[in-house]
Amino acid sequence: AGADIIGLQESDAARIANLNDAVVRYYAEALGYHSYYGPPPVVGTFGIALLSRAPLINPQTFYMYSEGEQTAGIVAGVETESGHCNVYVTHLGNAGPLVQQEAILRRIGAQQSVVLMGDFNFRADTEQYALTMQTLVDAWASAGGQPDAGWLDPARRIDHLFVSPDVTVEEARYLETEASDHPP
Repeated sequence: AGADIIGLQESDAARIANLNDAVVRYYAEALGYHSYYGPPPVVGTFGIALLSRAPLINPQTFYMYSEGEQTAGIVAGVETESGHCNVYVTHLGNAGPLVQQEAILRRIGAQQSVVLMGDFNFRADTEQYALTMQTLVDAWASAGGQPDAGWLDPARRIDHLFVSPDVTVEEARYLETEASDHPP
């Protein structure tokens, strides 16, 4: 896809289902990207990662209140052609608990040049989405959706990319794939 920045979710190596492969390191090395892996790979956490063509500045993991599976976020700075950008990646719990989305939005605060991406597990008709739209913009909707994607049901989207209002979205699209139940 030629992406400059890639956010990964469920990239942990501590679950039997993942065969303990170091997938983040593998893809970062294969693509020649810089990378940061989120929570330590222990049972009960969802691994999240950030890959970037440009070096990551001060990458950090932050945790959110969770019942059951531990959820977290990553934040890092990235220097782009347009200037400094604050990139966030997350994977919220089932149904995208409001308390977790509130925690992310508090952390972002009034920052400018924000890109927030991940598996939010909430749809556009939810309270979590409405709360997010009070301070951020849905990049996909801002770019006009994807009218040619008959395979994509817009009402069922749970993977989102949000940006701060000062970020101009020129294009946003989902890629059709059979590799996952979440389109990149």
